[in-house]
Amino acid sequence: EENPLDVDFLIVDECSMLDISLTASLLKAVPNHSQVLFIGDADQLPSVGAGNVLRDMITSGAVPCFRLLKIFRQAQESLIIRYAHQINSGELPYIDSPFKMPEIWKQGADCLFLDSDEATKEQLSFIGQVKRYHDPKNAGLNNESDLDTNLYEFRTHEAVIPYETELNIPSKFQHVDIEKVFAAQTRVEELLAVLKKVHPWSSLHYGLSASDVVRKLYLEWIPKYFGNGTEIQIITPMTRGTLGTLSLNRMIQESANPPQKGKSQLQVGERIFRVGDRVIHRRNNYDLGVFNGDIGVIKEIDNEELTCVVSFFPDGRTVDYKRDDIPELDLAYAITIHKSQGSEFGAVIIPVLTQHFKMLFRNLIYTALTRAKNLAVFVGTRKALAMAVKNQDTSQRQTFLEKLLHPPSVA
Repeated sequence: EENPLDVDFLIVDECSMLDISLTASLLKAVPNHSQVLFIGDADQLPSVGAGNVLRDMITSGAVPCFRLLKIFRQAQESLIIRYAHQINSGELPYIDSPFKMPEIWKQGADCLFLDSDEATKEQLSFIGQVKRYHDPKNAGLNNESDLDTNLYEFRTHEAVIPYETELNIPSKFQHVDIEKVFAAQTRVEELLAVLKKVHPWSSLHYGLSASDVVRKLYLEWIPKYFGNGTEIQIITPMTRGTLGTLSLNRMIQESANPPQKGKSQLQVGERIFRVGDRVIHRRNNYDLGVFNGDIGVIKEIDNEELTCVVSFFPDGRTVDYKRDDIPELDLAYAITIHKSQGSEFGAVIIPVLTQHFKMLFRNLIYTALTRAKNLAVFVGTRKALAMAVKNQDTSQRQTFLEKLLHPPSVA
């Protein structure tokens, strides 16, 4: 009302992200004579703020609604679009894997699934327990010659307790061959030793964990088969965990943009920023003209003044960050799926594992897949993808907009 829009026809895109407060402020600024067209996908993630504006407007029946349901000819060849429709309808798509069919890298498929896995906290805890139990220092061995001696020869027959009992192995790990865990030399070998089943064309057979696959996709495979100029974005369900944004950002930064002599960097809390880093702005800053979710690249860093210059996509506009503004930045090699909503990227890498089980819902995976313009690659287990497609987010928001738009008739 205080800052009215001078428009006759207003188009509002990505309306699934509209919360009730923002919508109210927007409509107050629209002149009475104007028309408003809302465009959005109600099956994507709802807004971060309160309300479920787009879905309430549709279900009320009070607002004229047109649905685009037909897949047109030029889109029928896109696996991204086909699989997105299948997922949205609760159907699990079968997505080919380059580990099974290496030739599909060169066949132009725009959606791939790389079967892999990563140890969960519970598995890591169990592996650590076994390793500590087998550590010679914990067995009372005093010199190197003892290392070749069987661990249990130091006990009398009456004192020997089978390690299965002494370790108090949980029921879910009763299948594990403890000797294989003892002998494992790498993280992947340890994981192979504790898993009940391993997919026949899992990356684990090649000595690669899921995080290893993500790194190779980002640094090697996608640039090799789709071009070095391809914009690659990792989008993941969670912040924490080995495949959360924190771990993935550190891993990719150390590989793609490691510290070098002469390369400026600065540290803000636990975060390290270097020239060349991909970064995201985390909140609206009207003074800088930068908004939540804007992504760019650090072009300059002044270590004395603690300032930096960021060039933002897609237009290359540069923004000067002062010392107090820099905490609003974060690394953006990997971002959450929620943070990616409203954006699109040339190539998207989507980790999907059971360690994300709290977040595995259909609308989350649907939103992630539809962020990709030219290529989407799932990394993880098909079990986790099936869980997500099956699970509809049943946490209903308590909203009243639908009833306000279409009040019940009085008899």
